Amino acid sequence: MKRNIGVAALLGLLATGLLATAATAQCNPPPNYPGMMIKFDQDAWAYETAYTTSTFSSAVGSQLTVVGIASVFCTPFLDLDPNDPNTEYTFIWDNLTSLGTISKPVGASGMQYTTKYLGGGFRLYAGSPRNAPTAAILPSLPAPGVVPDLYVDGTMILQGVLDTLTTIVTRASNGNYSGSFRANYQCTGGTLYGRVGNGVNLLSGLWCAVPPNNPDPPYPIGTCVHPAGWSAHPSGKWDTPITVPVKPSTWGTIKTLYR
Repeated sequence: MKRNIGVAALLGLLATGLLATAATAQCNPPPNYPGMMIKFDQDAWAYETAYTTSTFSSAVGSQLTVVGIASVFCTPFLDLDPNDPNTEYTFIWDNLTSLGTISKPVGASGMQYTTKYLGGGFRLYAGSPRNAPTAAILPSLPAPGVVPDLYVDGTMILQGVLDTLTTIVTRASNGNYSGSFRANYQCTGGTLYGRVGNGVNLLSGLWCAVPPNNPDPPYPIGTCVHPAGWSAHPSGKWDTPITVPVKPSTWGTIKTLYR
């Protein structure tokens, strides 16, 4: 019995090590670049107050919210385990106000839909138990007491602001879809703020939109089917903030810049 327990324990340690190695492998940065800090995958979704799925259109003034669960942590958060059975790392982006969707033709018969959102911020939480909806149990909206409530419980470990968040959804001439999003972010607080400071970098990734009103599958390639109320399925990452050092100077040096 003791031998079996020892073997089981060893296998458990090996499995944990393999998981850690797989996660760490995703953290390797490109040469001379800070690289990824936080990643999120299948368990993140977006919804809006005034969005039309049939035209991928966000009305002016519509409020965008994104909720999700972090899947990978890199430097400076390598000690955080997104698979910890007792701790869940969730996030929200909110207060994002739409400037309206602009569409333009692309290719022979395609269309591109671009939307910009202003005034947003983000918060990252560490909470217990693990209770936020995942892809397997995603509810329809509205879901009072569940969305966004279960994504914002726990201790706020990081928060920050976003500049213009831009989403782009493209329907190619062949009927397939693709999408992306990007924004610059800056951290401003949270219990782990001291690890990152107020440097700036990119929050970016894929933006998989809910398909146009289509009663029957198959749905267009590149779209994401979710319960009613959701507008898109993003997946992406926060890159590690870049802090620009402040160099001491003199009034004489400054004057030379304007001669």
